[in-house]
Amino acid sequence: MPRSQTRLNWLRYTIAVVVSLGLGAVLAWPAFEMLWLAGSEEDFISRQNRLDQVQWIQSILIAGFLYTWFFFFGATVGSFLNVVIWRMPRGETVVSRPSRCPFCSTQLKWNDNVPVLGWIMLGGRCRTCRLPISPRYPIIESVVGLIFLLLLQFEVLSGGGNLPGIEAVRLSHSRAMLELQSPLLSIYVFHCYLFSLMVCWAMIAWDRSRMPVTLCLLAYGVGFLGPMIWPNLYPVRFTEMDLGSVVDAERLEVFLSVLCGALAGAVWGVLMWVSVSRPSADDRSGRLGIPIMMLAAGMFFGWQATFVIAGISLLMSVISWPVFKRLGRTDFAGGVELSILFSSFVFVLTWRFWDHPLGMTDLPKAAVFGAVAILLGLVLRKLTWRPTFDLRRYQRPSEMTGTESPELQVLASTGTIPENNQ
Repeated sequence: MPRSQTRLNWLRYTIAVVVSLGLGAVLAWPAFEMLWLAGSEEDFISRQNRLDQVQWIQSILIAGFLYTWFFFFGATVGSFLNVVIWRMPRGETVVSRPSRCPFCSTQLKWNDNVPVLGWIMLGGRCRTCRLPISPRYPIIESVVGLIFLLLLQFEVLSGGGNLPGIEAVRLSHSRAMLELQSPLLSIYVFHCYLFSLMVCWAMIAWDRSRMPVTLCLLAYGVGFLGPMIWPNLYPVRFTEMDLGSVVDAERLEVFLSVLCGALAGAVWGVLMWVSVSRPSADDRSGRLGIPIMMLAAGMFFGWQATFVIAGISLLMSVISWPVFKRLGRTDFAGGVELSILFSSFVFVLTWRFWDHPLGMTDLPKAAVFGAVAILLGLVLRKLTWRPTFDLRRYQRPSEMTGTESPELQVLASTGTIPENNQ
């Protein structure tokens, strides 16, 4: 047996043993704890210390189980997003047809579709044709799992510690599993949904593929209807004016927040779209992912967030430009979209700080971040500018038309060559 296959088998066994021990410890620990304490003959202080140690170990196991479950739940969503990213721009179904190898079209087994672990178990190669499977698939699954995990920590377990206008009450891991905090979980699901779509848009732009209209409808529909049904999804509203005399003032305020957020996001999306060079000829996305993602960010987070997200994303684009240039992406395809994804995620994790940074209210904050974003946009435009030439001016006539030159066409016309007179 090859050495690489032996290492892969050991890795499989190690993963299986660790998962089995972890689940067994979490499930069997209460019974073990009861037997341990019942059989011990110690004084009250010793038993209390031992009980504290047991509870500390139990809390670690519960936290590990909670984090692992949410990570793999996000990774499972990321596995489905891989299908969406590949099929939807090509007009293929994402539901009815099972997953197949892109080379030999062999249908994958259920254990090959296990997020991250399936790719590791296969050694990064198809089980049938043994051709390499791109590591991009487990990377996207891991990124989405990490997004779900960090949002869980910052929004749910912290009791909304990152959200402005919410009094944070930190939750223990066992309490978070047993007591479902409906407002925080709804905000958590709302944001996970947006970032899942943002991952799709960013990777479709990276592939230079066509932007599916269906994803836009799914994002904008949920971004509008969600806050209208559950206003608590919007922690920061459009304005601080008193609308108490209006019937259902809260939903009117949410409606104005969503509308102004969408308008601000669309404006910033267009400004950022013109801040980069023209897309290449093979780029079917047309850079539409930039305004699409900014409009969605404005709908989900409010108009105040668009200024911060635009400034951070343009800064990240300027910083990452040398890396993209070294990778050969001189057209910067997918660069701004990935920066918007990163900056939106950082903004949500630190939303309470960006609500009033350095004591600035909404209008001064918008003016400062707007000026910085415009300046960075001009810098990015200068960096990514590429001269465009009409290469047809430097081609021979035969290369332009795909046929012979005009002189040869005249010689080959009727009446010039004897064969043509027959």
